[in-house]
Amino acid sequence: MNTSDLEKYFERIHFSGTPELSMETLKRIHQLHPKYIPFENIDSYTGTVPSLQLDDIFRKLVMESRGGYCYEQNLLLSEVLKTVGFNVKLQLGRVVWGRQEDSSAAQTHLLLIVDFEGKQYVVDCGFGTATLTSPILLNEEDQQQTPNGIFKVSHKEETYTLWMWKEQWLPVYRFIPEHVEPIDLDISNWYLSTHPDSHFKNRLILSKVDENARYTYTDHILNIRSADGEKESITIENDVQLYEILINTFGLKENAIDALKSKVRIW
Repeated sequence: MNTSDLEKYFERIHFSGTPELSMETLKRIHQLHPKYIPFENIDSYTGTVPSLQLDDIFRKLVMESRGGYCYEQNLLLSEVLKTVGFNVKLQLGRVVWGRQEDSSAAQTHLLLIVDFEGKQYVVDCGFGTATLTSPILLNEEDQQQTPNGIFKVSHKEETYTLWMWKEQWLPVYRFIPEHVEPIDLDISNWYLSTHPDSHFKNRLILSKVDENARYTYTDHILNIRSADGEKESITIENDVQLYEILINTFGLKENAIDALKSKVRIW
C-alpha cells in the first residue's frame, strides 16, 4: 500500500495525526475502522463473489464507501498495519458464535495476529455483531476490557478461543495458529458466497459499532445494543425503511442501495 492510499484510508476512518508504530496507533485504528467501515454482505447476498484482490477491496471499502465481510475487512486492515510497520499474520478461525465451544465448524473466519514489542494480539474488525474494537492479548486468559465489551481468550493445548461477555461468556470463534495461504482464503470466500446453505448467501447482514452502541441488521430486525447493555429492536417493514438505515445507521451510500436493488427483492 502506497502513502497516497494510506492517507485515503485514514480519511475514510477519520484518523488524524501521524500513524506512529505504537500501541496507541494500533488501538485508534482498531476502534475507528469498524465505526466507519461497516460489516455488510450485500455482494454475496446478491450473488456476487467478493474479490479478495487488494486493489478491488480498497476501491470498494475506501473509495466507494462500501463495507464488506471478514476477508475484505481484515485483508484491508492487514495491509494498512503492515504499511505502518506492524508485524501482521493472517489466521483462519472456526466460528462457534451462538453454539457450543467445541461445535464442529469449518475455518471460514479471517482474523489477524499482530506481534508488537514481544507480545501477540488478536486484531479483528470483521466479525459483525461481536467484532472487536481494540486489540486483545492472545496469551492472557484474564478478561480484557475493550471500548465495546469485555472479551477473553482461553487456551487449551494448541487451540485458542475468543469469548465475549454478554450476561454470560459466549464463544465467538476458535483457532489453532498456523500459516494461511491465499488459496485458503479463496476457498473459504467462495464457499461462504456461493454455497446454498451459507447464511451470507441467504441473509442480508449489516453491522456497525461505535462508542455508543453495536448496531446489527438481519431478518428484517435492526438491533441496537447500547454500551450500558440496553437493547432496542426495531422492525424494518419495507425496502424504504431498509434503505434509510443503510444510509443513516450504517453510513452507506446510494451505490450500496443500487447494488441491493438491482439484484434482489427483500420483500
